[in-house]
Amino acid sequence: MSSLGKIFLYLAAVVLAGALAAPQAWELIHRLSPDLFGGFLGKIQGMPFHRYLSRSIQVAAIVLLIPLLRSLRIRSLRSFSLVPNPRPFRDLGIGMTAGLLCMALMIPSFLWFGACTLAPDWEPAFLHALPRVTATAVAVALLEEFLFRGVLLGLLRQVMVPSVAVFLAAIPFALLHFFNLPRGGGGEGETVICWSGLHSLAQAVASLPPWPLLLWGLATLFFAGLLLGWLTVRTGSLHAAIGLHGVWILGQQLFNKVSVFQPDLAILLPFIGPSQCSGAVPTGMVPLGALLLGGFLAAVLLRKRPLPGYA
Repeated sequence: MSSLGKIFLYLAAVVLAGALAAPQAWELIHRLSPDLFGGFLGKIQGMPFHRYLSRSIQVAAIVLLIPLLRSLRIRSLRSFSLVPNPRPFRDLGIGMTAGLLCMALMIPSFLWFGACTLAPDWEPAFLHALPRVTATAVAVALLEEFLFRGVLLGLLRQVMVPSVAVFLAAIPFALLHFFNLPRGGGGEGETVICWSGLHSLAQAVASLPPWPLLLWGLATLFFAGLLLGWLTVRTGSLHAAIGLHGVWILGQQLFNKVSVFQPDLAILLPFIGPSQCSGAVPTGMVPLGALLLGGFLAAVLLRKRPLPGYA
């Protein structure tokens, strides 16, 4: 099998393995006492099944990566076209600065257009959510950049030129984010069986939003994937992409916690639409413009950055 075929087989196996493993993880965890680890296990047991499914898919991506790397004879980071970064904190700061510009352009625009209004108790809500959202932003940025830009983009670059690899890697990044897993299954009064994971994946198609919102959400994610992929290729490392991705998640999720979207103003599309994927993906030309200007700022800040040596 060709290297490209192995990569796509890996992606399919990750989703299938995660779907089959999720019910087993659910059953195992619910057999244990909820008082373990100071009651922390009880909180995990209270999570809906779709959370088990998403985490199982992430774990499967990491576990199945080992046989894939052996099959492709990959032994080092250079095989992923990543090189030691002599200025990791500078690149991280450049990515974070670009992300801050995105938020500084997007959030005031949402408020100015009247698409969102601040909740009356937004200040205490902000302070309450800040620690948890920050931890989530760091964890998600690290994991997704490792999987999508480190692994997937790196593997694609072994068999094609960087520009095509960046384009192709942005497609599953957009699609998998928009794979809006149903909230049902595993809740109170419902039963999880061995096929619940596959059933949830099948239901995901039915839970997709209408086409205009779906296309705008996919456009935002695809363009973000292009920008993050370009940052990785330009710097030869993941630091800048992690910085931008983390700040984007932090800003968007905190804004969701302190604001309310005005559904009667959904006619603001194509400029602004309701966020998708649990509020993580804003839609419309405004978010796309913010990403474009954030990418332009990153390009300016990186203009004197030496090209990475992949030799």
